[in-house]
Amino acid sequence: MGRGAFVVAVLVLGFTGVAADISGSWSTSLALGEGVATQNALTLNLGFADWRLMATWTFSGLSMSGADLSLEGSFGALGVAAGISFRPTDLSVSPHSNADFTGLSLAGWEFTGGFISVEVSLGNLTLKVTLVEESPRYPEK
Repeated sequence: MGRGAFVVAVLVLGFTGVAADISGSWSTSLALGEGVATQNALTLNLGFADWRLMATWTFSGLSMSGADLSLEGSFGALGVAAGISFRPTDLSVSPHSNADFTGLSLAGWEFTGGFISVEVSLGNLTLKVTLVEESPRYPEK
């Protein structure tokens, strides 16, 4: 019974993996001036049918500077897109209850912006409404 369940699980996950579009990218930029500064971005995309989920993490040097999450899709003539952005307020390494494991603990995230957009296509007429929310800009810490 256990072997049969394993075979079914592999087949189901295999067909889902073939049907889903999974991709990603890594980019690095280097700025030379008074000092050397690097900016890195890791982007992961997951697509399935008419839907796409994208997550992007940005790093300045060795520390995380932000995270973005967006979702796009459609229900026939109705298109939907949404996104949200955060930046970490406290990124610290702290021991967990297990003495053999020291992990990363994210104490807080600051909301930096988000949006939701709805679009309806009716023949040659397209109606689109977009709501955007941004937090006040504070000086970099």
